[in-house]
Amino acid sequence: MSEQDQQPYVVVERRASGVVAFLCGALVGAGVALLLAPKSGRETQADLREGARRLKEGTEERLTDLRETLGERYDRTRDEVGTRVDAFRRNVADRQQKAGEAIKAGKDAARQARSDLEARVAESREAYRAALAEGEAPEEHSEEESGDGSGDTSGGDPDDEQKADESAGDADGGASRE
Repeated sequence: MSEQDQQPYVVVERRASGVVAFLCGALVGAGVALLLAPKSGRETQADLREGARRLKEGTEERLTDLRETLGERYDRTRDEVGTRVDAFRRNVADRQQKAGEAIKAGKDAARQARSDLEARVAESREAYRAALAEGEAPEEHSEEESGDGSGDTSGGDPDDEQKADESAGDADGGASRE
């Protein structure tokens, strides 16, 4: 091996930012300046202590500023998230209320329709029973009335229908057709 192969080498990575390189250069420069300065050891030590003190104060100041900045950002973000969560909750509550009102209205409409239908069925039964009691054939109505006013679609004799009703009752074991 040659002498050149045995010498130490330095690898410089270009990934570091310019700020890091600047700070490293500044520290090396400060160190060289202190070593080459025409001051006594005590003066140099005092300068070093003063520089360290200033560096410490500056770092503490920057950290304090950073903490305040981060704290303010945290507070703003927390408030913003809280505001959005509250708005979302209000929106959900409003939609739940509207859905509840719609369901209630639907139930009320269904109850009303059922009671109307039950009333119509009861009226039809009473009319049918009254017609049977009088010995007449009950009037049959289709859902779409013809409009001729007759209402009787059988066209036959009421006595024939009563006999047919009685015979139908006999066919199913005497059960009533009501």
